[in-house]
Amino acid sequence: MRRFNSVLRSLQARRTFDSSALGLRPGSQKPFLFQRYIHATGISFSSARNYYDVLGVSPKATREEIKKSFHELAKKFHPDTNRNNPSAKKMFQEIREAYETLGNSERREEYDKLRYRNSEYVNNDGSGAERFRRAYQSNFSDSFHKIFSEIFEDQSSQLSSDIRVELTLSLYEAVKGCTKRLEFDAFVFCDSCDGLGHALDAATRVCPTCRGLGRVTIPPFTAQCQTCKGSGHIVKEHCMSCRGSGVVEATKTVEVVIPGGVESGATVAIDNAGHVRSRTSQPGKLYITFKVANDSTFSRDGSDIYVDANISFTQAILGGKVVVPTLSGKTEIDVRFASSEIYSIFRAW
Repeated sequence: MRRFNSVLRSLQARRTFDSSALGLRPGSQKPFLFQRYIHATGISFSSARNYYDVLGVSPKATREEIKKSFHELAKKFHPDTNRNNPSAKKMFQEIREAYETLGNSERREEYDKLRYRNSEYVNNDGSGAERFRRAYQSNFSDSFHKIFSEIFEDQSSQLSSDIRVELTLSLYEAVKGCTKRLEFDAFVFCDSCDGLGHALDAATRVCPTCRGLGRVTIPPFTAQCQTCKGSGHIVKEHCMSCRGSGVVEATKTVEVVIPGGVESGATVAIDNAGHVRSRTSQPGKLYITFKVANDSTFSRDGSDIYVDANISFTQAILGGKVVVPTLSGKTEIDVRFASSEIYSIFRAW
């Protein structure tokens, strides 16, 4: 037991360091706990991490180096490009938070001072990152996130939703080809305002977000302003029919030219026939999947059409002419006499 206590006191002595070297007052010594750090090849994130570590740059990094690293990481971890990665949102928030601080010279200076002040906190709170976040988080963060999100959403906002429908064809229509009128529900431009979302003479004011430019910029990114949808102005009185959206849900009709030889399961895409989102967005596509109905007379195997024709015993032995139906009308087929082959199925297009 004495030997065990001796070893324990020895370990405690080794785990206690002289805090006078750090300028601490006598009696303020704290036990120093040895820690093991495991470095991964990728970037790990936590709410208390050093902002320089979050962006993967040195504390002596230039503003351009910080900006470059931020752009690369933001593209990599943005939620819009990582929809199947639930942790991407948290990663992106930390990247954004770090850049909000290090990308601003005044905030970076305050953060650096906080990192080196009161060194007893260095191992406890991520070099002051967490305390800095609590002290300086403001509406600037919300504004930055809004604008930056608009930049990444700009490309996706230019594309409207696609529509997928199934169209049933008869065997004759599938083999010969045809033109069909197809009706389906879709978002279309509002007739009342012609898709503008407001009357032509409606009162407007300059958009406060883009200041009338119609676009927002955080170099090197530029995107359509989502507040005014690129128009540069805000309309005070919106269309009552579409409530300012410029689109309404309605029944849409299109004519589809179907080539001959279509098989069940085949899909064609028609550009600009899907949903519309706004005047500044590209309409979606209409995807049509064909389903060929069963026929009571004919059957199909790829490019071959089969039909059953009944013949008498005499015709089978002596031969003769047999009238069989085809997709183009009735036709006569010669049955050879005294042949070892008996035709029970005739191929006819």
